[in-house]
Amino acid sequence: MDTTRRRRQPALVRAALLDAAVQEAMVHGLGNVTVLSVAERAGVSKGALFHHFGNRQELLEAAYAECLARFGDALDVLVATDPVPHGRFTRAYVRATFEAMHAEDANWARFSLSALVEPAFAALWRHWLDERLAQVPAERGAPRLRVARLAADGYWLQALGGGLVESGPAGIDALRECVVSFTYDDGQSIAADR
Repeated sequence: MDTTRRRRQPALVRAALLDAAVQEAMVHGLGNVTVLSVAERAGVSKGALFHHFGNRQELLEAAYAECLARFGDALDVLVATDPVPHGRFTRAYVRATFEAMHAEDANWARFSLSALVEPAFAALWRHWLDERLAQVPAERGAPRLRVARLAADGYWLQALGGGLVESGPAGIDALRECVVSFTYDDGQSIAADR
């Protein structure tokens, strides 16, 4: 992309830098991400990077926040299309987690694993989830819904490690629907969600 045109499109430059940071983390590991490597991958100068982000940590935290925003957007679409009120957020959480791990470009989902080793990312994740659960207080502590969210988190971790490949698409779909079944009140049918 032409740098003259980019200068007039700061949102495009910022998005390219965030994507480059995620790609660098996936290729070289989070600890090896440098501002120079991110700037080069994004096709901008270090000065342009520092125009948008004060330092490496700020860049990486912004990339993680973007990761959460993308997940949140996917969740919102699923929540909006779910006709069953009870467990709606948790069903969307489970489905969005499974879908993210099998997206064509799953690097953003894989980048979310950084929360396991980066305390600042873990804090962003906790804050994001607390805010989301505050919007659905009935779901926060409901045992079956909590089990479903924890199972989705376990799937996310297992899938990131390359596990479950042997299950194939049908096995993964069956696993997802098994987890989703925990989000319904006793006596409700999964068919109500289809």
